This record gives sequence, structure tokens and C-alpha cells, in this order.
Amino acid sequence: MKKSLILIFTILTLSIFVYSEVKIGIINAQEIMAKTKKGIQVQNKLESLQKTKQNELQGKQDELKQLEKDLSSPALNADTRAKKTRDLQDKRIQMQRLVEDAEQLMRAETQKELGGLQREIMPLIQEIGKAKGFTVIFDVSSSGIAYFDQTIDVTAEVIKAVDAKFPGK
Repeated sequence: MKKSLILIFTILTLSIFVYSEVKIGIINAQEIMAKTKKGIQVQNKLESLQKTKQNELQGKQDELKQLEKDLSSPALNADTRAKKTRDLQDKRIQMQRLVEDAEQLMRAETQKELGGLQREIMPLIQEIGKAKGFTVIFDVSSSGIAYFDQTIDVTAEVIKAVDAKFPGK
């Protein structure tokens, strides 16, 4: 008898859960990044850093090309050629290290900036979710969702909320 009551109670509880309304919303994080003033600021900052690093690397690449050109001169004696060959090898190693350092810096800065942006935006998404009565909000840009009803997309509202909270320049 006790088992039957527990079973009936469990079935009733689960049926209430199953038949409760689940309201789902979606956002497109890539669109938020591309269309909010805050997202555009982050993108511009990262692009600026990338251009700075590319310019530094281009300068080093030009040095390498000049050393290679100097090394190809037939007028060089054996000692000078050996010294320039060592210099060229050292510069290539330095160049490789600079490339690796630049890539690591870009990854770290991208993670830092996008993480900071996400921490600032998440409370706004949560506010909109609560106000609209959503049970869950998915990010369509990273979830692999193949279809969704456009009426559940709250991306535009998030963009407005982000721009209102972080007005930008």
C-alpha cells in the first residue's frame, strides 16, 4: 500500500512537471557581438591589437628578407657569409617566437574581452528571460539548432538592453 501511494504521488508529480509550460527563447550571440556598441568596441580593440602585432611581425619579416638578400651577395667572404648565416638563423628563431607570442597574446586578449563582455551581458539576458517568462534561452549561434520559431528570438531586445546599459562612444 505504501509503495502504491509513493508510486501514485511520483506519477502525479512528474505529470505536473511534464505538463507545465516550458517557454523557450533564443539569442544569437554573434549578432549581439556585431550589432551592439559594446560588442563593436570589443571587436575594434581586438582588431587594433591584431594590426599592431601584424605590423611588428612585418618589420621583422622585412629584416629577414634583407638578411637573405645580403647573404645572396657573391661579394661576401667566407667569414662574413658564416656570420650572416648565423644572424639569419637567429632572426628566424626570433621571428618564430614572436609569431607564437603574438598568437598566444591574441588568444588571451580575445578570451579576456569576450569573457568580460559575456559577464556584462548575461544579467541583461537573464532580466529579459525573467520578464518574458522563459524557462530557458539558448544561443542559436553555438548550439546547432536547425530550426526555431522567430517569435522566440530575443536577440533584438538584448541588443537594445546592452546599448542602453553601455552607450559607447
